[in-house]
Amino acid sequence: MGLSVAYELTKNGYKPEIIEADDCLGGMAASFDFANQRIERYYHFHCTGDFTYKNLLKELGLEKQLNWKKTKMGFFFNGKLYEWGSVFSVLKFPAISFFSRLRYLLHALRCLIINDWKHLDKIKATKWLKKWLGKKSYRILWEKLFEYKFFNYSDEISAAWIWSRIKRLGKSRHLLKETLGYLNGGSEKFIQAIETRIRNSGGIVYLNSKVKSITPRKKGGGTIDFGRGEIFYDEIISTIPLPLIGKIFKNGGVKENIYISYLNCKSIACVCVILQLSKPVSKNFWININDNRFKIPGLIEMSNLRPLSGHIVYIPFYMPTQNDDFNRDNDDFIKDAWDCLKEINNELDDKDLLNSYCNRYLFAQPICHTNFKKGSPNENPFRGIYTSDTTSYYPDDRGISESIEYGIKLANAIINTSA
Repeated sequence: MGLSVAYELTKNGYKPEIIEADDCLGGMAASFDFANQRIERYYHFHCTGDFTYKNLLKELGLEKQLNWKKTKMGFFFNGKLYEWGSVFSVLKFPAISFFSRLRYLLHALRCLIINDWKHLDKIKATKWLKKWLGKKSYRILWEKLFEYKFFNYSDEISAAWIWSRIKRLGKSRHLLKETLGYLNGGSEKFIQAIETRIRNSGGIVYLNSKVKSITPRKKGGGTIDFGRGEIFYDEIISTIPLPLIGKIFKNGGVKENIYISYLNCKSIACVCVILQLSKPVSKNFWININDNRFKIPGLIEMSNLRPLSGHIVYIPFYMPTQNDDFNRDNDDFIKDAWDCLKEINNELDDKDLLNSYCNRYLFAQPICHTNFKKGSPNENPFRGIYTSDTTSYYPDDRGISESIEYGIKLANAIINTSA
């Protein structure tokens, strides 16, 4: 989002300055060295309906680097891996009644044709899914996904949020057969291209520069302290997770009622294990998991989408940072992930595990509760200061295309206001 804001500003003649706490740009889409290759810290894929992303790739001359592939989905339940995601796989699934399978498919179809989501904002996702699918089907198909992603927040999530996720993936399916995309070189290639455009247009990028405080000024804009002294900016656009902005505003002497509204924003952390194997776990890109032995909602076999060295699997563990499990060692999470993979595919042996790594992100998944926008912080709390993160385009979930689209709209709105 921050990169798309800066890029749009440069297209309109501005010279923005990007302040980045990390040693590279990209946020959760940033890459790192793993098993002698560059891969993303967290898994990303593209859907056929990601038009804003595709349009920006065209501007950057990268449209021919975007590839599409037919992918498969699985569901691990009661110790068995089932096909999932297509009409026929749902109709064959034996753990729920045939009538329940039809209800599931009708619900997926209903999600595709809903355009006005406002009524869903008031309904809890768990209640909505139980109504459509029945309690037993919900327990088998959805309960563990909510429990192991949101824990004590499971019953707070808005139906509008889960509808948006179902619809986005549904647009990438024909008869529920999936087509997903990847960029040659991964997200890093896109990030490098947009960074180059920004720098060549006079923009400045500060890396390893953690923002300590933002102090608003009455006439507009404010002063930012990010380890290079305090610098005044006419316009400040923050795409930092909202809970972090609360701390930054507090350090800047902002009134308590304002910074508290940011601190109250809830989010789930992610411990994401990445494994390189000598052979595949399955033929699936995505596997949903319902297994009491593992607090894992699903796994992503990235090498079944994007060509990589070895077989690369992402296994995310979501949990609140207050959860005792969050303080476990990385090796513990890696062991749990590997044990889970060996249960899914009993032909895997310890010698097949070639490399492992564990990334952590404190603000991976915002808690998008019912009536979400009510009580959310003001996105323009001070003249010339704007605060946005992935919750800004609610009910859409976190996504590269969604972040780009919102960033472009935000930049143009600020340009028009300043004109």
